[in-house]
Amino acid sequence: MWRARLRFAALSLLAMGTLLYAAGFAMGRLLLQTQETAIRRELQSLAGTLHDSLKPALPQEARPSGALASVLPGLCLVGKPCMPPKDLIHRHAISASDPDRYKLRVFDHHGNLIASSPGALPVGGKPGLLGWALTGEGAGERWGTYAIHLHRANGPGQPVWGYLQISSSLAHLDAEANRLWWMGHGVFALAMAGVALASWWLAGLAMAPLLEAYRRQEQFSADVAHELRTPLANLLAVVEAERSTAEPSTSHRQVASLDRVLAQGRRLQQLIADLLLLASLERSSPQSLRVPCDLTEIVMDVVEEFSEAAAAAEVSLRAGHLTPGVRVLGVESELSRLAINLLSNAIQYTPVGGVVHVTLEQQSREIVLAISDSGPGIPADQQARIFDRFTRLDPARSRQQGGTGLGLAIAQAIARRHGGGITVQSEAGQGAAFMLRLPAGH
Repeated sequence: MWRARLRFAALSLLAMGTLLYAAGFAMGRLLLQTQETAIRRELQSLAGTLHDSLKPALPQEARPSGALASVLPGLCLVGKPCMPPKDLIHRHAISASDPDRYKLRVFDHHGNLIASSPGALPVGGKPGLLGWALTGEGAGERWGTYAIHLHRANGPGQPVWGYLQISSSLAHLDAEANRLWWMGHGVFALAMAGVALASWWLAGLAMAPLLEAYRRQEQFSADVAHELRTPLANLLAVVEAERSTAEPSTSHRQVASLDRVLAQGRRLQQLIADLLLLASLERSSPQSLRVPCDLTEIVMDVVEEFSEAAAAAEVSLRAGHLTPGVRVLGVESELSRLAINLLSNAIQYTPVGGVVHVTLEQQSREIVLAISDSGPGIPADQQARIFDRFTRLDPARSRQQGGTGLGLAIAQAIARRHGGGITVQSEAGQGAAFMLRLPAGH
């Protein structure tokens, strides 16, 4: 049941984690886009203010000149020495020329640079599209740039004097995005740890009624089976006594009826024993009961024991490669029962003249016992059900041979009890191969 609880908690964690991550990612992107929009509006507003301030003072020609230098203090003219402003008033005559905050470029109407702010400038020389643009992406520092036309006067038909391009570094925005990324993922990791604990706890609460019902069903099955053992044993004893003391004058029909009662009684007795075994396998076994067992010897004993049954069924039982000295930490009687169930199932579904192969090998730290038959095979849609209780692919054949439908369920329960499992590979009409995988013991 802990596997079901773990699966339920993992699904809850996945759902909650996906929602939390998507919500956090969307909020982070929204916050960064809001700040980027604020920078864009700031540059747009500043560009408009500069345009209105410069328009009446622009010289006649758009070229590097003393007149342009007086209009744009703090900018460096192309082809001339870049002289710093003489005093604080000139340095801040145009606040946008402050190189710590903004970078300015002035172009003529042909797009040739004629003046720019000192220091490092954003990537890109000539003005691109008018309006907002991002420059420098993929080359290190990103810049937000806004470009507008420059005119000397108002009025229709006024030619374009040049272009004004104002840029602001987005390094602080990128640094904040980086901090937000790390902070967001740190908070997400902490939140996921809390959600994992909550999911495990809630999964336990949700499964508690199911687990209790399952335990009650198991206890009921065990109690019923236990209570039926004594009256059934008494009934079989009476029938066996009647059958053994039957008079010669007893009719053949009466003797046949007693034989059928005995057969069905023994089948019911076997069913009760299997149910009790399954109930005991569902409970965890003390580690003290587990000892190193020679699985090779167990398999060889089972093969030898079934050799006569296979010969009677006209089935060839072949023990292939059996690695000697393969040891498993477990209970010898349960491992023997596991091998018996798998081998009897293979013989039961193998037709006359068929072959059953048994191999045992150790692969690294894993032991693999393979039992294959040449029977009718198992359809793909039925392979997931064959380890369920009372599952019979051929009910008539199983009942005829005295099967209870619990053999593979018991085998799988024993395998899981020993830390392994059983898988099946089969195609219709091509037989079936059951693979038992167990951790190697010492």
